[in-house]
Parts: sequence; structure tokens; C-alpha cells
Amino acid sequence: MLQALVALFGAANLRRMWNGELQRLYDKPVFNPHEIKEANNEKDKLLQDFASFSAAVAQELVAQLSKPRAQWKIQPLREQLGFAGGEKFIVGQLFCKFARDDKNIYGSNELAIKMAKNEIRNANAVLQLGIFQLHFSLTACHRVQGHAVVTTAIIPIDPRQSLVYGSNDGGRSIVRRNTVMIDLVERVASSLGLLSHALRGHKPEMKLSIGADCEGHVSSEDGRH
Repeated sequence: MLQALVALFGAANLRRMWNGELQRLYDKPVFNPHEIKEANNEKDKLLQDFASFSAAVAQELVAQLSKPRAQWKIQPLREQLGFAGGEKFIVGQLFCKFARDDKNIYGSNELAIKMAKNEIRNANAVLQLGIFQLHFSLTACHRVQGHAVVTTAIIPIDPRQSLVYGSNDGGRSIVRRNTVMIDLVERVASSLGLLSHALRGHKPEMKLSIGADCEGHVSSEDGRH
């Protein structure tokens, strides 16, 4: 199976640490217009490479739908992470969500696709706030033959241990236990005009300032929020 993926996408793309490159570029100090220009050029090149690779993966995910599942070159994760967002896949250092209503949450595949597109809009809205210490990974939503695939560079977290804010099981359990992340989320909410709210089925004091299904993590590997 690995050889098939190498033939499709190239060994270099599969090995590439997309998130690590992104974080290093944004952490790199720049002191003059020339250095700023060089840094922006490096960022643009990384974004172009990521968009090209993730688009190729999205196209293969859609193309293999016409084949029996046993013949798929990209197999879904045996243990699906999270509840919403569609079926999940990993290709190299890329995490993919096929935006289909496979769990009958949204009512149709088209509504699942709209949710995927809103995920990108929401991430862009938060990124534009420029809040120091709040980090994102590279993410793209690709539309292919009427389908949508959200692709994200893998970040160094363990969803079972690194979750400190929100829910990764559709709101069944809620986490709110890191003061730095709580402060970052409240700054986002204040800037976007969002109010904290109680959650049905949970204690009244367990309030969140963003959607319950959003997740805030702290990486034990690099300490980023």
C-alpha cells in the first residue's frame, strides 16, 4: 500500500513535515524589508506546495469511490477521530476529512459540504485576528466532482491527552481545563462578538465561548496552543 501511495504522490511529499515547516517560518525573526519579503516568499512557496499535494490527495479520495472499498489505495482510519466531519484518512503528514453525511448528522451530503466550507471560513476569521500564542496548521478544502475534502497538515498532538478545550465526541463530554487556552478562546470570542453559553446536558457552570465541537489542544511536543 505504501508503494502505491509513493507512486501517486511521491516519497518527498509523503515525508514532508508540513506543519513543522509552517511553524518555523512564522517563528523566524525578521528585521528589515528584505527579510520580510524573503520570509513571505517562503510562506507562499510552502502554501503552493501544500495546496498542490493536498489537491492530489483529495482527487484520489474521490476517484476511488467508484471502486470496491477493499481496492482503495487510501484506506480510512480504523479508529475514526472525532464524531462529525465525515470519514477520516491519513496520507503521509496529511489528515483528511471526506465531507459526507456518513453519520446522518446534517441531513444531506450538501449540508456536510457547507459545514466543511464554513470550517475554512471560521479558521480564516480567527487567523485574521492575529492573536499571539494561538496556532493553526495548514488547511485547505478541495471541491472535486461535487464532493469536498478538508485536508490539514498533521500537528503534534494526541487527541486523547492534548485536548484542553471543547469536545471531540460530538458534545457528549466537554473539556475546559487550561487557563492559557481559556484566555485565548475568550479573546477570540470577544473580538468576534461571541458570548459564552451553557451546554444542554451539562452543568450550568460549564460554559464555552465557541462551538462545543471546536477543539483546543496543547502539544506536549512543542508546547503550542
